[in-house]
Formats: sequence, structure tokens, C-alpha cells
Amino acid sequence: MVDIIGISSGRKNKIVESVVRQVLEGTGKSFELVSLSGKLIRPCEGCNCCANTNRCVLKDDFEPILEKVKEARGLVFGAPVYWGHMNSKALAFWERLCFSGRHNSLFPMAGKPAAVVAVDGNGDGQFVFKDMKIYFEDAKINLVGEIAAQGEYPCFTCGYGNYCPVGGLIEYFPLGTEITPERIPSITNQHPENCNLEPEKRDITKAALDLGSVLSKVVDIYTAKTNVSME
Repeated sequence: MVDIIGISSGRKNKIVESVVRQVLEGTGKSFELVSLSGKLIRPCEGCNCCANTNRCVLKDDFEPILEKVKEARGLVFGAPVYWGHMNSKALAFWERLCFSGRHNSLFPMAGKPAAVVAVDGNGDGQFVFKDMKIYFEDAKINLVGEIAAQGEYPCFTCGYGNYCPVGGLIEYFPLGTEITPERIPSITNQHPENCNLEPEKRDITKAALDLGSVLSKVVDIYTAKTNVSME
């Protein structure tokens, strides 16, 4: 069992995962990072089969991950924005967690400290924050803090991005701009389209580590209040 569980619903080894990892590192506690990439997380069917047991009956990768969340003392969840909401895999995960946990007022995550990582094209993360606030309030999870990052559109690596008139690249650069490493957003290279951005705003590593430190302190308070044991 680890102290903190981190979950990324973004692409493997991309910015959501990178920021989640930095927040976890900042806690100074034992952690595990789980990527939902490549895993099967079906949406909630509303079948009510979880009403008596508070356990989802769908057979996929959801339940083993949920058990890790229940066992951990704290949570870091990261998601990218797709079309005005966090991506469907994140939505499916939280649909099932909240629905199966609320029957008979069980709320197994009540009070658990958590932090949210949001990634989108403009770096404000508001759509993810809005979605996660709804789910956290329903599950009675204690939102400790949030961090947003500018992400890398798949258009940067699809092979057509610099000449696609409807791709994400044109939000940053003129059509036809060559895609080079220094023009691709990363955790240490935020907003490469803005040549005048201050260095401390371009690298969000410290901000992620600081969020982890805050989460760690709240986890200690939560542990003391609930007598959660890691033995």
C-alpha cells in the first residue's frame, strides 16, 4: 500500500502524466502513478447492481484501480480537456466511482484529500476543474488544490499538423510553421508561442512540487483525524 495514488487519464508519457508525477514527487511520500491509457474503463450503465454492495459489477480495469484509491491516504487525479469537458475516460471513471459509492450514504472517499491536474490548449484548465468539482463534491472528497498546464495537441505528432487548417497547431502558430522541439509545449516549456513569457511561468515544475507539498500536509492531518494506518 502506498500513501498517495496518482491517476492520469491523459496520453501515456505526455503532459498530464508528467504534471501528476511532479505533484506526487512533491508530497515526499510513497506513491504509485496509474495511467488509464490503454485500460478499459466502461461508462456507468446505471444498472443499480451496485446498490447493495457499493461495488460496480462491470468487468474491466476500473475496480482494481478503485481499490488503490480507497487504500491510499491521498489522491492526485489528472485529465486533459476534450471538447469542453475532461476526456471521456476520466468521466467514465468518476461516473462509476461516485454512483457506486453513494448508495446507503456510504461515501467511502469522504474527507480524502486530493489534488487535480488539468491540461488543455490554453493552459487554464477550467473545463477539467469544473467537472472535477462536481464529482468531488458528490463523493465528499476534500479538494486541496489544483494546477493547470498547457498541453501538447496530438496535431504536433500526427504528421499533418503544420498544414492542417482545422488542427490545434494553428492556435499557436501560423499555418505552415515547422514543428520543432522548442515549439512543443511541455512541463518545462509552457506557452512556446509566447516569446516574452517569464522563465518562472514557462516551467511549472516548482508549482507542481509545491502543490504536492500542500497535499502532503493535508494528508497528515487527515491521517491523524481518521487514524488511517499504513501498516
